[in-house]
Amino acid sequence: MSGKTNRIRATRLTLLSRGATASNQQPRFFSDEPILAKELERATQLACALPTFEDVLHAPEASAAETAVAFSSKPTLCEALRDVDYGRWNGLAVADVAADDLQRWMADPSAAPHGGESFEQVRERVAAWLDGLHGTGGRRLAVTHGIVLKIVLAHVLGAPLTSVWRVDVEPLGSLSLTSDGRRWALRHFGSAA
Repeated sequence: MSGKTNRIRATRLTLLSRGATASNQQPRFFSDEPILAKELERATQLACALPTFEDVLHAPEASAAETAVAFSSKPTLCEALRDVDYGRWNGLAVADVAADDLQRWMADPSAAPHGGESFEQVRERVAAWLDGLHGTGGRRLAVTHGIVLKIVLAHVLGAPLTSVWRVDVEPLGSLSLTSDGRRWALRHFGSAA
């Protein structure tokens, strides 16, 4: 026996909700839009308060990419972090969606009355990505959207996906996880600072 053991590297992952957009103020289903002017300054201040990350990833939408630049001059695009595909609801105000469709979507994680992605499909996408990070080691930041962050939280805790409606995530809110190579554990949820 050589005395060497295969050590699994601990992995730390912080998921950060992208900066606020005009859709946060109205409320609207996401459309690919930039962050509000004040948000880049807030993200830059947050970047100074947080530890350094070895890798900064971001969802493909403009708001996530702009937020990620506050943390790295060369953040990496990660498709798995993309926002929910809201189909024909994209860009609509919540008040403009038929109440029955909205209620069915909120009650049934497999429903996609908008013709886009269901919450179950989003969970499958992000869970596959998370599983690929086990044992990779290091400290990463992943800039995504509040709803994706809530779906990841439900997945890690083994909570039903309907629980996402009982969680509030503010712009620049965070979820910190650790992996021992086998499972993800919650380290912190709330404000990133």
